[in-house]
Amino acid sequence: MAQPHPWLALSTTLAVQVLVTMALVSASVLAPAVAPTLGVAPERIGLYAGVGYLLAMVSGLRSGHGVAAVGALRLTQWALLSCAAGTVLAGLGPVATLLPAAALIGVGYGLVNPAAAAVLNHHVPTTARGLFFSTKQTGVPIGVALAGLLMPLGLVTIGWRATAVALGVACVLTALAVQPSVKRLEPPRMPPPPDGSLRLLVTVWRQPGLRAMSLASLAFATTQQVFVTFLVSLLNLGLGWTLAAAAGLLAVSQVASALARIAFGVIGDRWLAPWRVLVGLGLTMALSCVALGAVALGWRDAPLAVVAVVALACAATAMGWNGVFFAALAQRVPREDLPRISGATQFFTFGGGMAGPLLFGESVRAGAGWGWGFVAVALVPLLAAWNLARASRAGRT
Repeated sequence: MAQPHPWLALSTTLAVQVLVTMALVSASVLAPAVAPTLGVAPERIGLYAGVGYLLAMVSGLRSGHGVAAVGALRLTQWALLSCAAGTVLAGLGPVATLLPAAALIGVGYGLVNPAAAAVLNHHVPTTARGLFFSTKQTGVPIGVALAGLLMPLGLVTIGWRATAVALGVACVLTALAVQPSVKRLEPPRMPPPPDGSLRLLVTVWRQPGLRAMSLASLAFATTQQVFVTFLVSLLNLGLGWTLAAAAGLLAVSQVASALARIAFGVIGDRWLAPWRVLVGLGLTMALSCVALGAVALGWRDAPLAVVAVVALACAATAMGWNGVFFAALAQRVPREDLPRISGATQFFTFGGGMAGPLLFGESVRAGAGWGWGFVAVALVPLLAAWNLARASRAGRT
């Protein structure tokens, strides 16, 4: 094995995760202000997010073939360029191009995690997988936080279209910056996966442990994306906060979730099996969603501190599970199979990311309201935690 470069691998994959996350969630941050000017209801952002995640599901399934064909780092560069194309198209095109733009961003987003899993699994110590995978996954809350801070700033200074184009330029520059590290970080090339997309899904589904983990990822991602996609709208439209204040709380909540991801990764490495951490996270994120729903239902004049604490709890739990999940997956799956199995389980993850915002947004439009919507969402991680615990007792995880 060539000389490992764990910290270079971590910093590279982390930077990429930040940029592609910003590309995916920026529309959610801007929706309350921008959507009405385009003649679109703000809650229809669920459709935009749903299209992005649908394409991420498809591209993730093919990521194992991409890693085998061009390498994990080269695939990462292509992912960044796809996100760049999507953000530029959104910024320069008419309303009709927003969904194609979401599709391009989704394609890039779906390639990043399997490619990063191949890179990190090759370079990081097996005894610190939880820490490294969780730290890399802090790119998600960091990206959300930066979107929450920079998108409103760009909106009032240069306009939302120029802001979208600037984000696309940043993705291109990051793709170029990765180039010098390709030779040092690229894992040994593996043969192309023997199975197609459908067969791969069937393989994962037939293994009880992987099936339970996949369903948990679907449920947790549903909760996570509902929180990320609609927190700003809930605070702005449901509780009367200004857009800047709502986006600011979203940004602050991501700091808590980033720290929580690292903490949960260390716990999974040192004290508890990763699946136990996932079960605990499912239970606590359910409680957090109930609390957020209660705020929306009856506390329009709730103290800012109370709302902030509830949002921080939701962020820490609903967004704290990803790194532990990939560490648990790396324990179960042979190294050469990790990219394709990651892509297959990610199909379920992004299924939740697609369905959650879409269904939640449409339920709000139908009159369910923000509060009861979040209370209903709490059932999803609760059932997932029960299923994981049940599979563990049966010796399947």
